[in-house]
Amino acid sequence: MTDFKLTEAAISEGGAWKNVGLDWTFIETGGGNAYGTQPQPNKQQYDDSYAHLSGFPANYTVSAIIHKEANIDGSCTHEVEILLRWSDSAHDAHGYECNLAWDGGYAEIVRWNGKINDFTYLTRSGAPMGVHDGDTLSASIVGNLIKVTLNGVEIARATDSMFATGNPGMAFWRGGSCGKRGDYGFTHYEASSLP
Repeated sequence: MTDFKLTEAAISEGGAWKNVGLDWTFIETGGGNAYGTQPQPNKQQYDDSYAHLSGFPANYTVSAIIHKEANIDGSCTHEVEILLRWSDSAHDAHGYECNLAWDGGYAEIVRWNGKINDFTYLTRSGAPMGVHDGDTLSASIVGNLIKVTLNGVEIARATDSMFATGNPGMAFWRGGSCGKRGDYGFTHYEASSLP
């Protein structure tokens, strides 16, 4: 469990968080907030900023509290993402991304297949209640079933058997040159194992 109290140019928290994929960007923390660092304009469209933990069993649940600034620039898409069964190495990052757009316009479960820009959409839905500062985004994986909730209300689910192991993580993506770093992120993150 973390509240991102450190200021780190690439999140580490004493080595707890890792990103060794090389082709993707890092997560920064500051002011109690974790957020993405994709350059703008962005030549690699899907070089999401990510980091993951280690040492987890196959089944677990993750919850994260959303930070969303009141005057967020909506002229391009922003995503917060919970990662499940994540693993990475040089030029490879794979697992499941459970994302939520800044306005609730979509929530997706996406399988990252390894190489940059190689992914498969498993489901797409939305959060008709919208997204607010302080909301809790959660995702769980048990066997091949993935569920995503917002404030306890299910907003997406999918089944997939590609990855049987891997760790929890988080990521952020910005779909264009709008807004500023830290306007949509997480202020709290916790992961717990499930039977």
